Amino acid sequence: MAPEVKSSILAKLKKLEEAVEKLETLRKTSFEEFLDNFQIQDASMYNLVMGIEAITDVGNYFLAEHFHRSPETYEDIIKELGETKIISEDLLKKSEGMARFRNRLIHLYEAVEPEKVYNYLQSAPAIFREFASAFNEFLEKSD
Repeated sequence: MAPEVKSSILAKLKKLEEAVEKLETLRKTSFEEFLDNFQIQDASMYNLVMGIEAITDVGNYFLAEHFHRSPETYEDIIKELGETKIISEDLLKKSEGMARFRNRLIHLYEAVEPEKVYNYLQSAPAIFREFASAFNEFLEKSD
């Protein structure tokens, strides 16, 4: 793997780690506080998008470079990460719907339900950590 490509992947994984740290702090708020504080809502949505973007960017690179696959959608990237065994079947199931949620945050932001954001806020940090672990393991094997 070219050094500049590896550097780019590591930078995206660093952003994923930063998003996880921020989400971990945000998820400690109660649902009531979450609903009452637009800044917590906005920060949560932004960091959820950043985490999902990092996952799909890195995943798309691995799929193209190592498996000659070109998924058409964010959802396809995550599915194909499971098919190629870059991520476990368990992680694939846990992350089902995450790409659709990202699309909703980006394109249908006027219809985003705070309850769904809060639910993702509670589960996403652990899922993002699992992706980071799987990606780091794949990087080690492919060096």
